[in-house]
Amino acid sequence: MARIQSACEGRQATDPDPIRNPTIPLFSGGRRLRAGLCLAGIALAWSACALAQSGPGLGFKVGVQTLESPIDLDKTTRTRYEFELSSARFLDDHFDLAFTVGGSSLGSFDTYYSDLVEDVLIEEFYRDNLSLIDIRLAARFYPLGDASRIRPHIGAGIGYFWFLDRWEYEYAETFENPFFPGVFDTYIEESDGVDTAAKGFFPFITAGLTFPIGDHGELLFDFQYDFAKEDNGFDFGGPIYMIGARFRF
Repeated sequence: MARIQSACEGRQATDPDPIRNPTIPLFSGGRRLRAGLCLAGIALAWSACALAQSGPGLGFKVGVQTLESPIDLDKTTRTRYEFELSSARFLDDHFDLAFTVGGSSLGSFDTYYSDLVEDVLIEEFYRDNLSLIDIRLAARFYPLGDASRIRPHIGAGIGYFWFLDRWEYEYAETFENPFFPGVFDTYIEESDGVDTAAKGFFPFITAGLTFPIGDHGELLFDFQYDFAKEDNGFDFGGPIYMIGARFRF
């Protein structure tokens, strides 16, 4: 058996199937997750009807999160995006609730293999596109209420995360046509899919500052820290720093 070198070789960023696990349904959080979402919807609806000077809000934030790389287990910092739906502030404008959907890309990794078996060149190519997404519900306390133009807040909550591997696989065999010597044919098979390599609940804390802009706008600075964001040997806990804007209706 001879080893064939290829121009694509040498880009091996991962071992074969580095995080490939049997596919787990994306939203398989079970009864606890469904119950949490129902409670979140009830709380948001109730608080939106409360007698508060500010209404429910819709916000977008961008920032960075520092976590453990799923490939080399070194710390890495990644861009993060969040969409937030917040309740009206209630109890004299000192509290609100926030439901957030956020996530980060953790990079793409290619792996290439080739062998020559009985004059047939066999090639395999893997591409893994890794991402981390989560949903979270937080309760926030504004100690100064609306008494100041700078409104600090602190809070805590619970979230649920998914670590996703969107993979592509290509298998190719190149061989000489037995009826036409010197002519080579290539047979190719391709497949793709999404695997959930890790998932689970996690607690977090949050703190930040809000600056009103006009009658309905707010500028946001937000810090979060995720604890025990672990599953299947992966650890995604750590700090998150965000900046963004929110519109309150």
